[in-house]
Amino acid sequence: QANESRRRNTFLSAGMILSLLTAAQLLSSFGIQWYTVAHLGAGPDTDALYAGTTLLQLLSVVVMDPLSFVLVPLLSARPEDERRRLAWPLFLGVGALVALVTLVLYYAAPYLVRVMVPGFSEATTHLTVDLTRIQLTALIGVACFTLLSAFYQARDRFIWTAGALLLCSLLGWWVLVKALSSGGVRLAAWVQVFVLSGPALLLLKALGAWVPGSFPGAITCLREVGRRMRPLVLSAAFVRTGFVADRFLTSFLGAGSLVMLELTWRVLAAVVRIFNQGFVTPVVPTLAKLAQARAWEEFVALCRARLVGVAGLSALAFVGLSTVAIFGQSIGLWSGGQPGQGGITSQEMATLRMTFFACAGGLLCGGVNHLLVNAFYAEGETSIPARVEAVASLGGLALKALGFLAGGLLGIAVAISLQYALAGMLLATAFYRRMLPRLRECSSGPVGRCVSGEPSNRSR
Repeated sequence: QANESRRRNTFLSAGMILSLLTAAQLLSSFGIQWYTVAHLGAGPDTDALYAGTTLLQLLSVVVMDPLSFVLVPLLSARPEDERRRLAWPLFLGVGALVALVTLVLYYAAPYLVRVMVPGFSEATTHLTVDLTRIQLTALIGVACFTLLSAFYQARDRFIWTAGALLLCSLLGWWVLVKALSSGGVRLAAWVQVFVLSGPALLLLKALGAWVPGSFPGAITCLREVGRRMRPLVLSAAFVRTGFVADRFLTSFLGAGSLVMLELTWRVLAAVVRIFNQGFVTPVVPTLAKLAQARAWEEFVALCRARLVGVAGLSALAFVGLSTVAIFGQSIGLWSGGQPGQGGITSQEMATLRMTFFACAGGLLCGGVNHLLVNAFYAEGETSIPARVEAVASLGGLALKALGFLAGGLLGIAVAISLQYALAGMLLATAFYRRMLPRLRECSSGPVGRCVSGEPSNRSR
């Protein structure tokens, strides 16, 4: 009980610090986005800026996120001396592969952009290609940061990864404030590159010294990473690319529609990420160790406690953001600009508020979904969440098409909420069905058998 109490206090303190750092970083990141839109306006230039991140985001969610999901539990279960041997070979291999992919996408950008946002005018399409090529250069930095942060997290060191993101975000905001008026939308794109790539340079210490003869072990590890990633990459390519459909559809709406949907969604996603960093990230290594030890009662208890915390905080965040959305303008938190003079007009602010309420399902369900998915990943199960999210994604695509036809921008936003709610219900059901037999097995065996981590006779 004393050990459990100390571990709980450690989780809470680490989670609180992570939440504060992540909140500051995401607030700074949102400040960059808001400052850019507030000065350049919601129009063709900012539509092109957000559309220009599509390929970068696509590779991030399809490859980098699965890489992180797989690496953290895999490295957490290995001894420290083995992690040191793997560090440099993995870093060099991943960096070289991503550099090659970036080069290919750079030259393919003109063709891909026309497919992704066919509703843009010719001038906006050309600008989108330029901004896409600029922001693609951040892909190498994102890949290196993903790998390096996995080594930090596997060692139960979470604070500096969040601190590196915050520091680069603050520096990027400072550059933007100083030079946006003269640099325009292209400067905003380069600032985004710095914000995403800079943190990798601050985490290079995780590599340590080169260990001779480490390549054979790294090749074996890469094969295991590839095996575990395969279903995640396939499902992510199908499941987590809904923003591509969002941008495809909004490109046919009025100028500024894409940026308003993206700006609203990034606020909600930022809040969800704060909760994920504070309540989910610190427990993933522990969940992996509990699953490896088959301590299912502790595994489920930890998941249940975190689910309650994330759900409660998500509800509080919705209330707080709703209050700001409804009363913010009346107390002077923002003011509308004039049409044609840049900035966000009062009419656009009203559209942003309505889009926020329509998208709120992503805030209420996003953290819960993330925790359930990571619980599956922690025990090495990747196919179940992949299948569940595929079903939810198919439903979401159909809903977005109907929403676009019926309600334009707001119809798409409502469809996003419904998709997250559907995914949450399916994930919770699948998790309950998977854990229930294991808990029954624990209760039918010797007292304390599954709590201590020793498998029952039936498991043997």
